[in-house]
Amino acid sequence: MVYTMLSVDDFSSMECTSSMTRMDYLLAVCEVFLLKSMLMNQQHHHQEEKSILDFVVSRRKRSMSKTRPRKVTEKFICNNNGCEKSIIKKAVENRVILENRGSSIMNRELDIEFKNLIICNGGSLESVKLVIEKTLFKTDVKPEEGRFSIPQKQMSNSFLEPEEDAHLNTRNEGKMCEMKVMLIEPSRRISEINLRKWFMNKDNGKVSLSYVLVTYWNEVVRRNKLECDTKVQLWAFRKGVDLCFALVKLQD
Repeated sequence: MVYTMLSVDDFSSMECTSSMTRMDYLLAVCEVFLLKSMLMNQQHHHQEEKSILDFVVSRRKRSMSKTRPRKVTEKFICNNNGCEKSIIKKAVENRVILENRGSSIMNRELDIEFKNLIICNGGSLESVKLVIEKTLFKTDVKPEEGRFSIPQKQMSNSFLEPEEDAHLNTRNEGKMCEMKVMLIEPSRRISEINLRKWFMNKDNGKVSLSYVLVTYWNEVVRRNKLECDTKVQLWAFRKGVDLCFALVKLQD
């Protein structure tokens, strides 16, 4: 194992400016450390190589006529004049982006106003779960359709008890059975809406399952000025044993 230690001399050729941030310094140190580690490893394993900044071609490949050493040519320049970013800096930025994406998903929480409404209407906060977050399509807001679709494959959590699911699988006079549930609208108004299962036959012969909010959905759209491309969340909670929903309109 080769240990790498940095010294002041390792930074003698580094270009620095007054506009450098702490992150610039950190990334510069990382770059120097990376290059020095590569250098020391190559010195340790390949003393016969003249250029210690080459990626050494393994002995088993040296007979290949088209194989040439690869040069380490990238140099970290600490300025803000539009220079190319180092591989390390790109990696750091990508990690921050991914972490932000992850936190936006993992930290989704129901707004405090809706939590208070749930409590005031006899609901249980312990039962709250996100059902779906989606962008409304034209079919979700067209009066002729009159439904809000919840595709099963896009759901974040299941929300039905087994007996409720079984009830929605039954038919009454040829129609799928429904459940009437309480709904907290985006406007904080308390209303009722019907929940139903909806099966759709696809061209490939498969059947997709969605849950749909129907019957009073057009009134919800009108009262809350829901439009195509509006982003919403549907939350489920329990009032005793009864299923209830809260519909949240997200800010742009």
